[in-house]
Amino acid sequence: MPSTILVIGVGAEGVSALAPAIQMRIAEADWLVAGERLLAASVASADPLAHKPDVIRIALKTNIAQVVDRLRDRGEARVVILASGDPGFYGIAGTLLREFPPGEIEIIPHVSSLQLAFARARLDWSDAIVTSAHARPLAEIVHWARRVRKMGILTDPQHTPAVIAQSMLAAGIEDCRAVVAENLGLPEERLIDTRLSELVSRQFAPLNVLLLVHDATWAPRALFALRADGAYAHRNGLITKADVRALSLARLALRETDIGWDIGAGSGAVSIEMAELAWRGRVVAIERDPENLGFLQANVTRYGALNVEIVAGTAPEALAGLLAPNAVFIGGTGGALTKIISHVACVALPGCRVVINLATLEHLNETLTAMRDLGMVPELIQVNLARGEPVAQLTRLSPHNPVFIVSGVVSSQQVSGIQEDE
Repeated sequence: MPSTILVIGVGAEGVSALAPAIQMRIAEADWLVAGERLLAASVASADPLAHKPDVIRIALKTNIAQVVDRLRDRGEARVVILASGDPGFYGIAGTLLREFPPGEIEIIPHVSSLQLAFARARLDWSDAIVTSAHARPLAEIVHWARRVRKMGILTDPQHTPAVIAQSMLAAGIEDCRAVVAENLGLPEERLIDTRLSELVSRQFAPLNVLLLVHDATWAPRALFALRADGAYAHRNGLITKADVRALSLARLALRETDIGWDIGAGSGAVSIEMAELAWRGRVVAIERDPENLGFLQANVTRYGALNVEIVAGTAPEALAGLLAPNAVFIGGTGGALTKIISHVACVALPGCRVVINLATLEHLNETLTAMRDLGMVPELIQVNLARGEPVAQLTRLSPHNPVFIVSGVVSSQQVSGIQEDE
């Protein structure tokens, strides 16, 4: 049986500050794996492996896959991996636990940099969300900022406090207290306690973490609320009306990590509201009309919908190569309704919810036929809405055009059956 891989968290003070028992275990290593900074620091400060000149030292850079492959051939060699802070918090422990049986991994954590930052700022963090911007898109972090009062964020050279602040403010996140903790545990440690809006024009030391704190009166955004049609830029009233959007979104039943498609996205109202529900996932908005694409981009920018990807093109051709969806909304088809439904049924993930809005009886009949032919069980409702409008001192109802909402679910049998037929 291969030897156990020992993963040890190290603070900024280095290996020499670890408990003697942990240093003894490092001294037993045949292989020492660490980032270049930790490797250099371990040698400079009373190297526990100084008595073993033949120890194999492996530097971790962007070569994680190669290092993992090498670890598979470790045999009985005693391997120690040094990692900054807590290796289980967005660290190498996650990769190792995915690649090796848990019984082959032992983890000794250190205090994470975010724990230390909250302590330095004298902030209780039991109600905080801690996350990472390291080599990750900012969409999830922006959405977290709409939902929680306190956040701790690991940064990286691309996603600096300034970049994160700029993205958040552009997405409509309220200005709040911001604490940047630099070089934690080192002699040059510094705490900058300021405001989110003040970060945009500032630079910080490369080693930093960011804390965001809203005041006690702050309230999170509503998870699901009607947004008026006038809140979106659109062409001549060509927009899925707010109440129809609400009924359609309810049938899409989006989970926060879902991948969604909005086919015939138009102004993007549905795309943006899908993205706010699937805030840890992704929404692909497919639109072919150049004017609509302009409105779509403007609305995505206005609402900071960073997890909306715009695809310019005509479905079903424009759907090729997209991430397989958990939910699909079809609002426009350009005359290719049956082909689009067939493509969705072929490539969607099992359990994918499909919701289609229609205005004509001919398209309704085509939709029901296509879904039934594909083995889906369509559910149909007709929506008749009328909005109250003032007339002098009175109120009258102004009717909207009726809308058909057809919904169905793609099953695993449907997906496999279609693929076999092809």
